[in-house]
Amino acid sequence: MKKFSKLRFLTALAGVFIANFAFADIDNIRVTLPNSEEELSGRLFVVFSRTNDEEPRLAIGDEVIPHEATPFYAVDVDDWNGESINFTSSSAYPLTQLEELESGQWYVQALYDTNTILSDVNSPGNYYSNVTSVVIEDVDLDLEMQLTQQIPAETLPNDTELLKYVRIRSELLSAFYNTDVFLRASVLLPVSYSPGSDRRYPVLYHVAGMNGRYTRSSNLLNNEEFMQYWENSNSTQAVIVFLDGESPFGDSYQVNSAVSGPYADANFSELYPYLAENFPIADQPANRFVTGCSTGGWVSMALQILYPDYFNGAWSLSPDSPSFRAFQLVDLYNDTNAFTSPTGMLRPSARETNGDPRFSISDEVRMEAAVGRGDSFVTSGLQWGAWNAVYGQPDENGNPIPIWNQETGEIDSSAAAGWLPWDLEYYVRENWPTLGPRLNGKLNFWMGDMDNYYLTNGLRNLEQAFNEMEAPGADVEFNWLPYHGHCGFGTEIHYIQVLESLAQRTSLPN
Repeated sequence: MKKFSKLRFLTALAGVFIANFAFADIDNIRVTLPNSEEELSGRLFVVFSRTNDEEPRLAIGDEVIPHEATPFYAVDVDDWNGESINFTSSSAYPLTQLEELESGQWYVQALYDTNTILSDVNSPGNYYSNVTSVVIEDVDLDLEMQLTQQIPAETLPNDTELLKYVRIRSELLSAFYNTDVFLRASVLLPVSYSPGSDRRYPVLYHVAGMNGRYTRSSNLLNNEEFMQYWENSNSTQAVIVFLDGESPFGDSYQVNSAVSGPYADANFSELYPYLAENFPIADQPANRFVTGCSTGGWVSMALQILYPDYFNGAWSLSPDSPSFRAFQLVDLYNDTNAFTSPTGMLRPSARETNGDPRFSISDEVRMEAAVGRGDSFVTSGLQWGAWNAVYGQPDENGNPIPIWNQETGEIDSSAAAGWLPWDLEYYVRENWPTLGPRLNGKLNFWMGDMDNYYLTNGLRNLEQAFNEMEAPGADVEFNWLPYHGHCGFGTEIHYIQVLESLAQRTSLPN
């Protein structure tokens, strides 16, 4: 049982010194933004961590399991001139009140998220305090926190001989949001490429998991097995483009959305042509391919299905559900509640590969609601929020209309109907006579039969749809991996398998 305690605060600003705070009411946490030159609006967080291994602000929303989650408290603060305010949270996770914190030592930090163009609460331009060491005991004391630090403006990493970074302004997205919005990517060049050469290569667009950044490409440079393959001139020679997942509402899923904007159009008309002009890409349909895992798995299959003539092959690993009859464990069309099953059981959102549940959908939604502006999970920029933004319709403020009530889990059937265009199983069934011939041999799937996020059922539904298609029959490959979880089959090394398969489909010689 948790000990309900009052707070005794001892402060170590930046780990340099410790000072006592005077006795005061437990709610009297004062926060100041001393260097503000204008009134700002955003979401203010106060985070408590048991360890000082990393800054507490970096752990906001990174764990859902209640007893493992880093406690944080949040409130929207609008038109703030920076003067000292009394922090009183409107939302929190996994606790609900400061008094619920267990006694002992904590490390505390405040963060003010004012960046509305990138969903990560630790995005450039946001303000934060130094880390404060706190000892909680059964007494009432004050805490003063000053947001004296600011996350630096974005800069691109340094290019290497093989790896290049790109950032361009999107006219389409900037017009949609009425402010500057940028598209980012990194480009891995083949070892056989020489600057100034006329040789062109097939391109593999790689899409990351949820909110994955374009900078993830650097991980491959540290993977010995992959680099042995990549630096061998006898290996498949191609260009790999790593797309960026960030958008104002979380991962953009690289598609056109009524809420998060025309990301597909921006890619097709702005980013992809820019890359083809500046890098050795053979920019023809026969030489364009796409792959990814998790979110990237859904995006790769969606782009191939929705734009069947643009790409010549998709390799989809552990994709988010293509069927809303099995959206994780929820049937959006027939269930009435997302949090509980028809038999009254609490629905899990994640499990171990042995089947043990890790946390529930309601836990995850409550965590996201504590992160999201307006205390809403649909603005969190995290998983359920991003799905609502990508698939949903906007309300009068431009935010996603929630697919269900975040307090009760009751599904909004009218909102669910608005998601139908993104149900890829439905799309395949409705459009097969014209779609089928254009997908011949282009779709390849890998899925663990113990996917950690219950994504197996949705892909089974899509497989069933393909199996039922006639005139033409579907030429689609499904690979089911026993006892494997989510993306649990060596995704870095899987690049090699994809590249070898790509070589069989491109129109270019190796």
